[in-house]
Amino acid sequence: MMGGPGRRRVVITGVGSVSPLGAGGFAATATALDAGRPGIAPLRQFPTDAGASQLGAEVSDETLADLMDPEEARRLSRVCQLTIAACRLALRDARFDPAGSGAELGLIIGTEFGDLRSTESFALGYLRRGPVGLSPLLFPNTVMNIMAATATIAIGARAASVTLNQPTVAGDLAVAHAAALVASGRLPSALAGGVDEISPTVYRMLSQFRVLSPMDGGPEGCFPFDRRHNGPVLGEGATFVLLEPLEVARERGAPIYGEIRGAAWGSHPAGRGRVPRRPGNGSAIARALAQASLPADGITWAYLTGTGDARLDDWELSLVQAAFGAHRPRLTSLTSLAGDHAGLGALRVAGAAWTTRTRRFPAVVGLRDPVRTDCVFAMPGTTNPAGGAGLVHGVARGGTQVALVVAPPEDAES
Repeated sequence: MMGGPGRRRVVITGVGSVSPLGAGGFAATATALDAGRPGIAPLRQFPTDAGASQLGAEVSDETLADLMDPEEARRLSRVCQLTIAACRLALRDARFDPAGSGAELGLIIGTEFGDLRSTESFALGYLRRGPVGLSPLLFPNTVMNIMAATATIAIGARAASVTLNQPTVAGDLAVAHAAALVASGRLPSALAGGVDEISPTVYRMLSQFRVLSPMDGGPEGCFPFDRRHNGPVLGEGATFVLLEPLEVARERGAPIYGEIRGAAWGSHPAGRGRVPRRPGNGSAIARALAQASLPADGITWAYLTGTGDARLDDWELSLVQAAFGAHRPRLTSLTSLAGDHAGLGALRVAGAAWTTRTRRFPAVVGLRDPVRTDCVFAMPGTTNPAGGAGLVHGVARGGTQVALVVAPPEDAES
């Protein structure tokens, strides 16, 4: 258990999200999840050249403009603006001022693509004009940790700054790493989450290679765990959570939304299609449960990845079945709400915190014909109460697996 002997108990005290579902702290995120209105629609930022894929989950320019000072925004790339805005929202939600409190704050960011738009502009400058076309102003943005670098300056974070690069699970992996660092005392507190933006070049190439829906024909859309699933729909945005030791949160009277009682990650050998050949034994789930000192039947609900990629979804459900056996927690996915992007993992953690406080649990939007009858899914149009502890689970092509156990504050509340 992360709060066991020699380990500090880690609680979630702030949420900041700028996503296709809207922008705000814990309350705004809870309202968006409760409403269940998908942010997936035809792309507006750029033409899709009549390709097979036309859909995306975008953050509107108006939403972002409302969160940034115009002068500051002029100096920052869009993905850096998303990062800073979400970090500030999380700190405001937690009533945490790094400069005023004197407390050191770490920043753990997960991303899949980084500032790819700036990187592309930098490369095009050289291709069009040679060495004189290389912009020294754009060069720092070609480094994967540019979002962490600009955010640490903007919010006054003075502890470790770490950037993790992973497909699909970058956000939840960042939260898992941050929770482990805070629990061990290596970080006093940490903002953790993920950020990505939709790049026109990447979108068109992924669509051309049939990595996005519709991968195998049929109607385009994000249909996790449904027999219509035929690939993911890209999204964008940034979501961060503030993690603090329980005693620190109590001392400063912080809001406590939930406790991360277990966090584990690992990889399985991947086969053809970059999805593991065998279900595996759910080892990350088992290790997270062991840290939390919970049996398998202590988990009553789970936020899964569920991208709509048929092979990946099937592997994830096999992992869950292997870990829980005859026990069947209620399952959901947020991907059909906000699209597949690095911020989604942290949004799942924020959703888990909301579930622990309210016992409300979002349905899998668009789920009509589940692929498996041996799993209990949160179906649209039904009541999905969910009490007790739950799981946030992430999987990615290539075999990466992340598991976090999120529990009600219980005696953690001040």
